[in-house]
Amino acid sequence: MPKCRVNDIDIMYEAYGNGDTVVYLQSVLGGINPGAYYFAGRLSRSFRVIIWDGPNCGQSGTVIKDTPSEYHLACEYLAGLLDVLGESSVHIAGCSGGGEMGLLFSALYPDRVKSLAMYRPTDTSTEMEHMIIKARYFDIADAAAISMREAVRYSEDPPPNRWSGISHWLAELYRKDSEKILGMNNRDFSRIITNWGKWMGNPGFYRANLSDDSLGQIKIPVLICPCPDDYHPERLAEDLNKNLPRSVCVPVGKYRSVNEIYNAEYDENPFGGFADFVNEYERFAENVAENSYTKE
Repeated sequence: MPKCRVNDIDIMYEAYGNGDTVVYLQSVLGGINPGAYYFAGRLSRSFRVIIWDGPNCGQSGTVIKDTPSEYHLACEYLAGLLDVLGESSVHIAGCSGGGEMGLLFSALYPDRVKSLAMYRPTDTSTEMEHMIIKARYFDIADAAAISMREAVRYSEDPPPNRWSGISHWLAELYRKDSEKILGMNNRDFSRIITNWGKWMGNPGFYRANLSDDSLGQIKIPVLICPCPDDYHPERLAEDLNKNLPRSVCVPVGKYRSVNEIYNAEYDENPFGGFADFVNEYERFAENVAENSYTKE
């Protein structure tokens, strides 16, 4: 996997194919996943596809900064990566939290995005999502209020429950760059992580916490594909479609059962609803490239 220096860290990425560039974004909760490779394999027949490990993910470097959210941090480094690669403007497609990241990037860097696709907009106001956010952010922040060593210790061995693994990210960063993690002011770190958790847990997360007016300023073509389940309800896609001026909402056929939600055995690997999304995206991207896209 190639890497390049972006601001103050190394960012790992892969690029496939030729043509207009499409950047595929996964959630900030992990690096490149099987869905990213599936997307790249399909779209690289007609486009140049970039996939990446965002900051603090996979083989990319470690950075904790005082940004409004972890998504703002990822957008900052995505913009830097595009600068290094000489990409002035790209198409963006994102799955789940990657869709929200793409939406936020479109608002923060409007001249850098030609089109956007969002698969499975996420409702983070549910009880289960709050448990995930608590494990990733608030529990770590509470431990960091004592010391950074305590935060690392907690991350390495949190109380056993269904979401324990989500707390391990800080311990993984410590193994990559212990000096940087232990060198952080623990109270600053705790405050930053708490704010990140609050931003992600906001009921408006699915629209990147953007107002109606801010969504109305996003003039690019947008494809929205919900994947119906209790945590990605179609009403979120309907609201986005209502407020984004050039969007189209195309429901996918697969409904994920309760047993499939947040189950690694099912998530993206069978490519059920995700494959439907990629089918829709191929048509959408070709229409945008040919300037034949219109809102239906």
